[in-house]
Amino acid sequence: MKKIVTLGLLGLLLVSGMGGVPLLTHHTNDGPAAHRADSHFSDSLEFSPLSLDQRDGYAVIDCAQATSYTMGGDLPRLPVVTMTYTLPFGTRVSGVTVTYAGEQNHPLPALPAPAPSAHLLSLIETSPASRPVAYQQAEYPERSFSYSTAAGLWNGQRATFLSVHLYPARYHSAANTIRYYSQATLDITYAPAEPLTLPDVYDLLILTPTDYTGQLQTLVDHKNANGVDTVMVTLDDIPQQGTDIQESIKYYIRDAIEQWGITSVLLVGAGVEGEEQFPVRYAWIPSGRYEEKFPSDLYYADVYDANGSFSTWDADGDGKYAEYPDDVAAIDIIPDVYVARLPCNNAFELRTVVSKIVSYEESNAMTNVIVQIGGDTFPGDGENVNEGEFANEEVLKRLPGYESVRLWASTGDLTKGNIIRAINQGADFVDFSGHGSPLSWATHAPNDDEVWLPQKTFYSPYSGFLYVDYTWTFNFKKLPAVVFNACSCSKFSATPDCISWVTLRKPLGGGIASFGASGIGYGSYGTSETDRLFGWMEVNLFEGMYTTKVLGPVWSDAIAEYATSFDLEEVDYKTLLEMALFGDPTLAIADGTSPTPR
Repeated sequence: MKKIVTLGLLGLLLVSGMGGVPLLTHHTNDGPAAHRADSHFSDSLEFSPLSLDQRDGYAVIDCAQATSYTMGGDLPRLPVVTMTYTLPFGTRVSGVTVTYAGEQNHPLPALPAPAPSAHLLSLIETSPASRPVAYQQAEYPERSFSYSTAAGLWNGQRATFLSVHLYPARYHSAANTIRYYSQATLDITYAPAEPLTLPDVYDLLILTPTDYTGQLQTLVDHKNANGVDTVMVTLDDIPQQGTDIQESIKYYIRDAIEQWGITSVLLVGAGVEGEEQFPVRYAWIPSGRYEEKFPSDLYYADVYDANGSFSTWDADGDGKYAEYPDDVAAIDIIPDVYVARLPCNNAFELRTVVSKIVSYEESNAMTNVIVQIGGDTFPGDGENVNEGEFANEEVLKRLPGYESVRLWASTGDLTKGNIIRAINQGADFVDFSGHGSPLSWATHAPNDDEVWLPQKTFYSPYSGFLYVDYTWTFNFKKLPAVVFNACSCSKFSATPDCISWVTLRKPLGGGIASFGASGIGYGSYGTSETDRLFGWMEVNLFEGMYTTKVLGPVWSDAIAEYATSFDLEEVDYKTLLEMALFGDPTLAIADGTSPTPR
């Protein structure tokens, strides 16, 4: 995982020092920038010579310092260099300018390769869009740089982040040339913040309807006895401070940060639309005719904006939250607390999950095994890549020492029976990479968008791995953390039986936690699948569980890194706002306090 970085030297990524209050790691002749009396500092970097290649009839443009690439089928694929600076929480960045030097012009032997497009990961639509053959805009991109600021948690510390996205290569369509620069100088002005001090009373805040306090008391007692200072508050105890109950809850979370120093929040209760036990905040970013809105628990985590003010998510005040682009100015994105949900429908489900959490923390024994399930997510891509299997491979690269049980379409092993058998044999992780719906996960056979896998059986008469297929899992001695790279598997507002939740609520088996999309998700075809969107999330969530281990920071860090790594488009906002964590945000994917022998 790249983490939050600064670029201090040519081509070198340096992890920012985050001990105590985060400071700018850059230095000027007068000492550390964050300690200077003025509010200005400069940074400079050089770009390696432009790389030009030819592939599939297109010119492929690159530079060694690229951290990402432009995205969108109507754009050429061009390198982007992003630099992220961490500053003390509350720092106000007032301006950024970028001056380029060393201009060069390169004629292209062909049209530039198109940028990857975003495609639905649902069971509704799977075919990748056709590639463009011409570019109409005079210059790509229209701007030479952009920047954004945000505030949130990183390594347990509160910080303000400045991300500057540089475009050292710009395409001119009329002449079919690339204008390329060898140097860039950044000038940044900012108002330094006062050091932030918060109390240290509680670590975890549990918010719940009154009906569930009895079942949750076991969890509260367990956490307090094991070093996680925990407080439980009912929805009835939350005062009316906001425009609706959701905003009042968010204000309460803000007050809990400032008065208790909490870093984690557990939301308890189902949110099926029209029957919400725990209030749901919907984000109004549509996916064509398929979806108008979706639930976003990130709303409750994104408490502060970049300046330390309350993050409303409703810039235009129309009561529709997170609209793109109307509300972007009021969305900070980066979590200020680690938020997870247990979308339980009744006391039995909650009692089951609490029991599993307590048992896991006491007796889990790591196996160094991951079950990986994938196929051809987007049949017909130009590279002839099975995207789900490719993503599985990229995940495994981030898990040194792990054994993969591969259930792939290309090998004929992707069956319902094999998935159930592999889960029952025991694994730390399960990696689903393909398509989804609230009730199921599925993928395609290679180069065949008509065939959905796993195919139906006599005991499960529909294709795909369904929520009811978890009935046959009895892996209670070894519960895995599960990631669904797919659409809508965590859309708890659509059904009480969303597959991501059924993973947790299954007695005597299933999983201990799940990550997934609470709405229509997106991916890219070919080897671009893991460069961005949910393929990127899939890879980075597993790496986070391997390194960071604690689920809340894993979720938060993935969102923070994504938000600071890319010049965000609409599909990026949706990817971030719908990434949901079901489980205990303070639970670590590690051996228990007294793990049972294997």
